[in-house]
Amino acid sequence: MLDLLIKNGTVIDGTGKSRFQSNVAVDHGILSLVGDQIMEAVKVIDARDRIVCPGFIDIHGHSDFTFFIDNRGQSKITQGITTEVVGNCGFTAGPVHKDHQEELLQYLGNTIVLDDVWKKNWLWKSQAKYLARLSESGLPYNIAPLVGHGTIRVAAMGFSKQKPTSRALNNMVALLEEEMGNGVFGLSAGLEYEPGSFADPKELITLAKVVRRFNGIYTTHLKSEGRDLLKCIEEAIHIGKESGVSVEISHLKASYQPNWGIVSAALEMIDKANREGVDIGFDVYPYTAAGSGLIDLIPPWYKERGSSDMLRTLSDKERRGFVIEDMKKYSEIWDNPMLTDDWDAQIRIALLKTDANKKYEGATICQAAKDMGLTPYEAVIALLIAEDASIKAIFFAMCDEDLETIMKHPSAMFCTDGRAVATSGELSKGSVHPRYYGTYPRIIGHYARDKKLFSMEEAIMKSTSLPAEKLRLQKRGIIADGYIADITVFDPEKIIDKATFDRPHQISAGVEQVIVNGSLAVENGIPVHTFPGQLLRNQS
Repeated sequence: MLDLLIKNGTVIDGTGKSRFQSNVAVDHGILSLVGDQIMEAVKVIDARDRIVCPGFIDIHGHSDFTFFIDNRGQSKITQGITTEVVGNCGFTAGPVHKDHQEELLQYLGNTIVLDDVWKKNWLWKSQAKYLARLSESGLPYNIAPLVGHGTIRVAAMGFSKQKPTSRALNNMVALLEEEMGNGVFGLSAGLEYEPGSFADPKELITLAKVVRRFNGIYTTHLKSEGRDLLKCIEEAIHIGKESGVSVEISHLKASYQPNWGIVSAALEMIDKANREGVDIGFDVYPYTAAGSGLIDLIPPWYKERGSSDMLRTLSDKERRGFVIEDMKKYSEIWDNPMLTDDWDAQIRIALLKTDANKKYEGATICQAAKDMGLTPYEAVIALLIAEDASIKAIFFAMCDEDLETIMKHPSAMFCTDGRAVATSGELSKGSVHPRYYGTYPRIIGHYARDKKLFSMEEAIMKSTSLPAEKLRLQKRGIIADGYIADITVFDPEKIIDKATFDRPHQISAGVEQVIVNGSLAVENGIPVHTFPGQLLRNQS
């Protein structure tokens, strides 16, 4: 007797081919297409008028920084995600060197809010050990880990702006080799953030060659996604060419109005590199707002020694005046996000940790400043001081035309660039980005079904087999005989995102069943909390 039979469904298999009718059998975690056969099974799902497709592979996520708080993965599993690539943008929990623990916590402050207890015990010897510990409590879906360049750099040399010495670079190589040997899928870089921004191409090429030896990928959050976007893409291509590594450009975009329209040139550069034999991929999320930290509004030269040194500067009344003047100026070395007609309207405060400031979650800078009796610049600084520089924010920086141009590209892969959160408990707090809940239903329901920007077959391919191929995931991302049973079943007429920027904590509609490794994880749209996910290892 089978474990599971999905009958009467319409299969979109993830390859881009046209949909077809077939029953899908699942036994011992493996699927098979059985045509119109009706077989005995422990569990039968009637998928009449429903789409049966591979579970979505979120190639760019950050749930490694929420699973230790709440491992339900509610916002992601309910939109049909069965695998998430974690450890992106250079930020990972490990490896930690005890001599640089405080510097690492400063670095991670841009992406995670930790209380004092967690800070004290944040001494993970490796990213692999951290994730192995997370998996002991159960995973709602599969996770495929990367290790962060920024974290490795801090472990080897702290927050130094200098080029690594031979010894420091060798230490970085050794740490990376250990992580790759433990089965991580590659190295992620966050070149927009200090100290990742201090790395030159030579350093990154050296590390990328290690990744290449293990058949891994190098993912890069570019140093600039605005004014210097094309220059940064050129650097990413150079790293790929010199190292031979497979490159993934994270959440491709052109930020801020003066730069809108250059994505076409960016895509042409990527296409040309691929024609010349350099393996360059990219991912994109279906929103025109980005998520980052409010610390991005501080000029980078005040962050070169870490957030603690920056906070000392901001706390000094005389030096604070110089910071504010620099926040108002054009810079050749910094793409200042405040140099627009209405920069306040483009930035919304998302997540704060102190009770006194919780009231500002969801507010614009000017709204918070008015309540505080300060100028907007003074309010930014006051909040950073009060919150120990750890403030999540949402930046409305892109345009619809650019977004659709990127999404339509045949090589685009879709992602959330988000953390798993929840509608209840600790992770229900804050004004999070709606992409945490709505990415894939928005792609399929809004862009494929309603706008007809592309077919559902193409949308699903870009969410399943393309990322599986990029990661070299074995037997995942396609509905085919012998593949692992990661499956999403949805109603093509009802699937849509519900989360908004004003009310982000809302589960998407239309995703009815999600099967992870052959086990039911979502039934009738409700998570069953069986935790069937696995910590995947790079075996290529």
